[in-house]
Amino acid sequence: MKASLTWMNEYVPVDQTRPAQELADALTQAGIPVEEVQSMDPGLKKIYTGKIVEITKHPDADKLQVCQVECLTEDGEPITKQIVTAATNVAVGQVVPVAYHKSRLADGTEIKKGKLRGEVSDGMFCSVAEFGLSTDLVLPEEAQGIYIFPEGTPIGQDIKDVLMLNDTVYEFELTANRADCFSMIGLSREFGVMTNQKALFPVIMVNENGESIEGKVDIEIEAPELCTRFMGRLVTDVTVAPSPLWMQNRLRNSGIRPINNVVDVTNYVMLEFGQPMHAYDYDFLKGHKLVARMAKPEEKIQTLDGTNRDLTESMLIISDAERAVGVAGVMGGYDSEVTAKTTSVVFEAAVFNGPSIRRTSKALGMRSEASGRFERGVNHKYTAYAIDRAAQLLQQICPTCKVAQGIVDVYPNPVEQRTVAFNIDQVNAYLGTSISGDEMVQILTDLQFEVIRNGQDAEALVPTWRDDVTVMPDIAEEVARIHGYDNIKPTIPVAVLASGAMTAKKALTKQVTHYLAEVGLSQIITFSFMHKDGLSNMMLPEGDTRYTAIPILNPISEEFPYMRTTLIPAVIEAAKRNIAQQNKDLWLFETANVYEPKSLPLTEVPHERPMACGILMGKTTDPAWNAPQRDTDFYDVKGIVDGLLTAVGIKGYTIAPSGESYYHPGVSEQYFINGVTIANFGELHPQAVKNFDLPGKTFMFEIDLEAVLELANTHFRYAPFSKFPGTSRDLAIVAPTAVTSSDIMTIIKDNGGEFLESVHIFDVYEGEHIEAGFRSLAYNLQFRSMEGTLNDEDIEESIQTIITKLGEINCKLR
Repeated sequence: MKASLTWMNEYVPVDQTRPAQELADALTQAGIPVEEVQSMDPGLKKIYTGKIVEITKHPDADKLQVCQVECLTEDGEPITKQIVTAATNVAVGQVVPVAYHKSRLADGTEIKKGKLRGEVSDGMFCSVAEFGLSTDLVLPEEAQGIYIFPEGTPIGQDIKDVLMLNDTVYEFELTANRADCFSMIGLSREFGVMTNQKALFPVIMVNENGESIEGKVDIEIEAPELCTRFMGRLVTDVTVAPSPLWMQNRLRNSGIRPINNVVDVTNYVMLEFGQPMHAYDYDFLKGHKLVARMAKPEEKIQTLDGTNRDLTESMLIISDAERAVGVAGVMGGYDSEVTAKTTSVVFEAAVFNGPSIRRTSKALGMRSEASGRFERGVNHKYTAYAIDRAAQLLQQICPTCKVAQGIVDVYPNPVEQRTVAFNIDQVNAYLGTSISGDEMVQILTDLQFEVIRNGQDAEALVPTWRDDVTVMPDIAEEVARIHGYDNIKPTIPVAVLASGAMTAKKALTKQVTHYLAEVGLSQIITFSFMHKDGLSNMMLPEGDTRYTAIPILNPISEEFPYMRTTLIPAVIEAAKRNIAQQNKDLWLFETANVYEPKSLPLTEVPHERPMACGILMGKTTDPAWNAPQRDTDFYDVKGIVDGLLTAVGIKGYTIAPSGESYYHPGVSEQYFINGVTIANFGELHPQAVKNFDLPGKTFMFEIDLEAVLELANTHFRYAPFSKFPGTSRDLAIVAPTAVTSSDIMTIIKDNGGEFLESVHIFDVYEGEHIEAGFRSLAYNLQFRSMEGTLNDEDIEESIQTIITKLGEINCKLR
C-alpha cells in the first residue's frame, strides 16, 4: 500500500517541515510498518508549463518545427520562448512541459539555450520519461512524444507542482490482519493518533438528479456464503474523458495508472476507502442485471486484459442475465467495460469472501489491487459510503452526468458490531506494564473504540473496520503499540526451565538403530506408503488386520496409494533395487513407524507403531585367499535379534515357531512375553521369495519397538556373585523331533532347583544309533551356591526330577 503525504494532508494535517523518515519510524513502531520513504521529485529544475501559440516549419530541416511558446519568467512576467522540436504530436493551443535555459531533467541532463540548424531554441519540450514519470503509469498514447497537459492547465507552473512530483510517498508493508490500513482513510486514523490530531472523514453528498433506479437495475446474490453484500448505483448522461490532473496525480503516486474519469473514480475510491469497485457499461449488461453466482461448468470469460479465461465451478463470478461479466473481486469482463462510447454506468460495490477470492485469483494467475483487499477483508459499513463517494466524485468531474434516485442494496444478514470485555489489571499483567486505566481508555478512544468502564473492568465497542480485534490480547496490543513499545520496561519472563531430553520412544529407536549399525547392517529409509500387492506377496490371509490400511487422498503415485501397515515390502523392494545394481550381499535395516487405523474412514489420528525390520542375504564376508566365504544363515539373524534384545534389557521371553505366513515354518522363530509378540525372524518362505522375485535364500526380522519399550529394563540391578566354585552336569537327551529344545529347556529350568544357575544347548545329533523320529540334544547345566561349594549329592535330586519330568514327554537320557 502506497500513501501520498500530499493526499493524506486532506484528511489529517501533515507537518511537511518534519522529516518524513521521523514520522515513518513512529508509524513503524506503532505496528504500521513503513517499508520505504520515497520522494517523488527526481531532481527536476526549471521545468514549467507553457502554451504553444504558433508553429512553423524549420527553414533548413524537414523534420524540425519552430514553436513559439507562451511562458512566464521566474518572476511571473509573460514571455514568449522559441523552442525547436522534432516532436510530431504538438499543436497550437496545447499546454506542454518546457525545460528552460539551465534546467535539469530526471536523468541529470542539463538543458541550455542553443541553436538547431541555425534556429535559436530557448530550451526543449519534455516527454514523461524526461521528467521522471514511469511509462507504466500513463496511457500508451501519453508515453509517446511530448506530454500534453489537460486543457486549461495554467502556464508558468512548476512541473513538480502540476504533477505532484514534490510529494513524498510512504510504501507500507502491512500485515494481513490490518485490512483497514489498505486505504487512505484507514491510514489517516493512524496518522492522526501519532500526531495527536483527529482525522477528517470526507463529506459525502450525492445529488440524485436523475430518474428513479427502480426497475432499471436488478441485483441478486445466488452464493450468499461468498457474497454478503452487493450494492449498485446507476449514473446516466456520462461523458467519458480523462480525469482531472489532481486525480491522475494521486493515482499515479499510489502506483495506479489513470485510464478515464469513470475507471479512475472506482480506483480512487478503492484507495480512499479500501473498498474495491467496478463500473459496467449499463447498455452492455443483458437484462440490466448483476448476479453474484458460482461459475457454470465450462463457462468462459474474456477479462479486461483481453485474455480468455476458463472458469471452474468453484469460482465466484458476476454475471448479467446471460453470461459472465466479471470475475468477482479480481477483474471485470471485456464485453461490459467502460469505453469512450459509454453513456450510462452501473457502479458495483460488494463484499466477497476473502479465501474464495484468493483461491480464484491464484487459480487464474491474476493478482490485482482489488483481490488483495478482498483477501484481507473489507468493511461492510463502508461499502455504502464508497458507492456514494464514487457517484459524488463522478458528478464533480463530469457535471453533465445524472445520478439515478435510489440505490440497490442486497444485504441479507447485516454484520453486528463486536464488543470485547477486558480488565485493566489483566491487560497490564499481560503486557508487563503499569499503564493507568485512564490512559488505556484514552488510547482506545483515539482509535475510535467506544469504551464503557466500570472500575477496573471495561468493555470496548470495536469499530466496524477493525475486524482483527476479537479478544483481550488484541485490546492489549492496541494499548501497547500506541503507548509505545519503547516505553515498556524490559523484564525477564518467569519460566520453569527443564533440561531437554529425548522421549523414551526416541531414545529406544536411537539405541536400536545404533546397535544394528554396529553389528554390520546398513540403514535405509523408505516411503511411509505402500501398495496392497506387497501384502498379498507376503501371503497374508484374507482378514489380516494389515490389509486395513489408510487410503491417501493425493498419493505421490499409483504405486503408493496407502499408508504402510508393515515394513516388510518396502525393505524387500530396497533390497531388490540394490540387487539390480549387482549389490547381492546385503544386510539392511529400517526403523520406522507403521500406521494402524482405529477405524475407516478415519475419524481420529491413527496409531503409529514403531518397528524395526531387517533383511539379510548373500555372503557374510568378502572373498579372501585364506578363508572361504560363508553364506548368511538362520543363526546370523537369530544372533542379531538376541543381541539386540539383550542390549535393550529384554530377557525371559518365550520362544516358539513363527506363525507368520511369510516365514519358512521350519526355519523361523517368534519371541513373546506374557502373550505379547516382540519379534519374528527367520528364513523367508520360498513362495514369498518367488512372489517378490528374490534371487535366493532371504532372512528377515521384525521387532515391535512399542512392545519392547514397555518391557525393556533400563534400570540395571546388580547382584553379588558367589565366591564359591560351581559345578556342572551335561545331559544328552533323546527326544522326539516334535519336542522342541524350548520345551526341554523350560522343564530343566522349572525343575533345576535353587542352585541351577544357567542352562544352554551345545549339541544336536540325528542319524546313526538314534531311532528314526528322534534326535539327540545335549545340554550343559551350571550349578552354584552362595553359601558353599556344591557336591554331587547337592544337585542329584534336581537332576533326577528333571529326568522324570522329561520322561513325561517321551524323552530319555541317551
